[in-house]
Amino acid sequence: MIIPKSNPLVVAVPKSTNFHIPEGKYLAKVSSVRKLLVEKANCTGEMLKLMFDVSVPSLPKTINLAKAEFKLDLNPGSELHNLCIRLCGKQTMDEASGGNFNLATLENKPVEIEIEHVITNRRDEYQYPLVKVRNIQLAQPEAAK
Repeated sequence: MIIPKSNPLVVAVPKSTNFHIPEGKYLAKVSSVRKLLVEKANCTGEMLKLMFDVSVPSLPKTINLAKAEFKLDLNPGSELHNLCIRLCGKQTMDEASGGNFNLATLENKPVEIEIEHVITNRRDEYQYPLVKVRNIQLAQPEAAK
């Protein structure tokens, strides 16, 4: 039996990253949580940036990524507070009330997200549509498998 020699010039090509995800609902994982300082013309503020690894069945050859940014505001009723309730539970947020909450606990959470393409009046100036991550929910156990 002849054993073929491997070709030393054949090497693996890593997957490329992709932020251009078609509209729809997808399973994802929070891959990173970062606090950002955002400077605007009249003020400076803190934002929280969540990155998602998104499972897109129609794009299996790429690492599909999406991001969402929130004003760093954990007051009851704020967007970020409501997101933390959905992903960590009301009891967790109630226990953190008046104290501290470690936003790093959001990392690696399995989620379901909705990708929406926003059409703006300046659409012709861009090659790709503005992509908005909406409706971030904790993935159901049977869906997260």
